[in-house]
Amino acid sequence: MSTKLLIDADYFLYRAASHAEEELEFSSDLTFVVGSLKKGQRRFSNEINDLCEKFNSRDVILTFTSTNNFRKTVDPTYKGNRIKRKPAGYLRLKTWAMDTWKSVMKPGLEADDVCGILATNGSLGDDFVLISPDKDMLQIPCRLYNLKEDFVQNEADAERKLYEQCLTGDSTDGYSGCVGVRPKRAEIILNKAEGNYWPAVLKAFQDADMTEEDALRNLRLARILQATDWDSESQTPILITP
Repeated sequence: MSTKLLIDADYFLYRAASHAEEELEFSSDLTFVVGSLKKGQRRFSNEINDLCEKFNSRDVILTFTSTNNFRKTVDPTYKGNRIKRKPAGYLRLKTWAMDTWKSVMKPGLEADDVCGILATNGSLGDDFVLISPDKDMLQIPCRLYNLKEDFVQNEADAERKLYEQCLTGDSTDGYSGCVGVRPKRAEIILNKAEGNYWPAVLKAFQDADMTEEDALRNLRLARILQATDWDSESQTPILITP
C-alpha cells in the first residue's frame, strides 16, 4: 500500500500560475497581462508528478483555500497587508487542478487548515506525509516534507510551535504577536514555561501592556486547525480556548 501524499496545493498553484503569466504588447502604449492555462497546467502537473516520483506514490490529496476566511472574524485586518493580485488565470487553473486530482476544500478554511484537520482526524491512516514549505505546518504532529527535509514532528514540538507563533506573530499574515518578543525572547519564555505554555504566554502579553484578549486573538490567528478544532456537522471551526 502506497504512502498517501497530503499536499498544501496553494503553494504549487501560485507558482504555476505565476510561471504561466505573460505580458502581451497590444500597442506602443497598451500591454495586456494574460495567463496561459496550458503552461500553468504543465508546471503544476510536473511539480505534483515530481512529488509522486519522490515518494513512489500516486495516492494524492490536494488541499485548497476557500474564498472566505474564518480568521477575518477573529481579526478583520488578518492578511490585510496582502494587496498583491493573484496571477492571471489563477482561478481557472485552480478549478482545473481540483477537477484533475482528488482535492479537498472546506468553507472558511485555508489549505493548511485542511491539511491539519486531515492529518489529525485519522482518515488517512498511519502512512502519509504532509507536504508543504509553510513553517506553520510545524504545528501539526505528523510526518512532514517541507521540500527540503522529510521528518516527523512530535506532539511536544508541535504544541510549542503554536505558542512560539503566538508570541512572535507573523508579518506575512498580518498579525503582530506580543510587542517586543522576537524568536530569541520567545525561546527564553517558552523554556521557562516547562511545557505549561499558556500562562507564560499570557504573562508576556501582560508584561508588554497588552491584554488577555490580545493574547487570545493572536493564538487563534496562529493556530493551524486540527481535528479537534473542526465541527464536521456544521462545517465551522471551533476556536481554541486554552
